[in-house]
Amino acid sequence: MTPLNLFDARKLGILADCHIHPGAGSDWTSAVLSAVSGTDLIVTLGDMGETVGLDRLGAFAPVIGVRGRDDAEDARTAAALRVLQVGKVRIGCVFDPTDHGLASHADPFTPSAGWTAAASALFGGPIQVLLHASTHRASVTELDGILVVNPGSAVLPAAGAVASFAVLTVDDGTVEAEIVPLGDPRQVTTDDQTGAS
Repeated sequence: MTPLNLFDARKLGILADCHIHPGAGSDWTSAVLSAVSGTDLIVTLGDMGETVGLDRLGAFAPVIGVRGRDDAEDARTAAALRVLQVGKVRIGCVFDPTDHGLASHADPFTPSAGWTAAASALFGGPIQVLLHASTHRASVTELDGILVVNPGSAVLPAAGAVASFAVLTVDDGTVEAEIVPLGDPRQVTTDDQTGAS
């Protein structure tokens, strides 16, 4: 059964594909941490790397998410898929939508035949938003009445893509998505490299 998590939140920060491994040189930049500091809830969509990355995000807002291929064992991100109930909005979360039969391709998101019925079965009822990752490239589109959001990567964007994350704003049953560009993640300060904030 898909975990259902209830939240009283208005502004959600959505992150994915960051592969945080501070010892190997991949860590949060001050731009990322500053950008998520105003959110009520942080949702991670897999490939987040080491638990220390989640812990640093947790200093700003509660963190919950799903597991990708590069995630340390952590109860916050142990589920392969998850449903978030934020006010009146149901949000389905997966790492790779192709693994769950929702899409034939993730980049760009290409829905499988009957994908809305598959999503409803997968998430235990209709969803208004599908959050997915696995591409390191951001996108927002509406398909068959469902808002489909990929936040891209705030640390390791795909070639030709900009470092980014997504913000979902939920207000009285409506939801809006915005991709927030963060610039070139390779341009970091000494504080970023040492992990200071």
